[in-house]
Amino acid sequence: MNKHGGYFGDNDYKVIDFSVNINPLGVPGSLIDELQNSLRDLVRYPEIDGDTGKEVIASKIGVKKDNIVVGNGATELIYLFSKTFLPKKTLIVQPTFTEYSRALKLNGSEVYSFDTDEKQSFEINIDKLVAAIDNINPNLVVMCNPNNPTGVFTHKEDIKPVLDKIKAAGGYLFVDESFIDFTNEENYISFVKGYPIFLLRSMTKTYGIPGLRLGYGIGNKDIISEMNKKKEPWTINSLALKAIPILLEDQEYIHETFQWYNKEKEFLKNELDKIDYIKTYKSYGNFFLCRLLNENADSIKDYLLDKGIYIRTCEDFLGLDSSYIRLAIRERDENSLLIKYLKNK
Repeated sequence: MNKHGGYFGDNDYKVIDFSVNINPLGVPGSLIDELQNSLRDLVRYPEIDGDTGKEVIASKIGVKKDNIVVGNGATELIYLFSKTFLPKKTLIVQPTFTEYSRALKLNGSEVYSFDTDEKQSFEINIDKLVAAIDNINPNLVVMCNPNNPTGVFTHKEDIKPVLDKIKAAGGYLFVDESFIDFTNEENYISFVKGYPIFLLRSMTKTYGIPGLRLGYGIGNKDIISEMNKKKEPWTINSLALKAIPILLEDQEYIHETFQWYNKEKEFLKNELDKIDYIKTYKSYGNFFLCRLLNENADSIKDYLLDKGIYIRTCEDFLGLDSSYIRLAIRERDENSLLIKYLKNK
């Protein structure tokens, strides 16, 4: 198994978890109330393919039901895509989420890396990426947008040359948009109709429901049809299906989320920038990648854990080392406590 965020230590030891990039406001009250009323439905099988959930999602984002596949979390769909298309060669934009590489290697793909440069704040050099595609001729290109852990966002107009190159070569572009709700930038949905692109979405991050496991993918009808042929039945439980319309219609929760997010993101970035041994990169996600200029990530992690704060070290991300940490954005009192301890180190 790959390393991921999340505190898994002594449950009696209370920690503030900055290692997971999920909404700290918690599960929406509207969902808790409805799921409590739905527990009696656990005696029945759920829909075999999550059809009603697809309809709700499609209506919400402006596509057709045939353009949607739902999954038991976004991670299921990473593995499903890999085993459906079995790309012989894959090019992954790095550093990024480690499950892409694992899923593809398990399904026989030869994985290549396109390394972004710290000197350019890890932004993708599109000309170099197009050249790498020319050189390697991959069947699949994988990227995350906004990217985890760097927070980089590649704008729609910038990615089009990459899509044109991939389409001409008969390949696919896989884009993980799990953090897209945390940016006001335009997503890639309009590319679905004319390009071989698959977009991955997670409901975990926005709605704070990692224990429920709920994600979906968007693609053209041919891509989705092929994935459905390989998809296992009943992977979406009845409570997760029940959650889809409740979450997508809870505008009060979304409004509250963005009031928190916009305020706390600015606060945390400004305060981190005042700490001379930390370089904090611009982020389009609900987290920041930080480089420790004269400290070791494990040392900072241990120091903070002793104070009741847990963070994500990043040495397992390809292209990063033991000088990098990732910090999720949390509520003001928690963010202030983190800053206090970092300043006093």
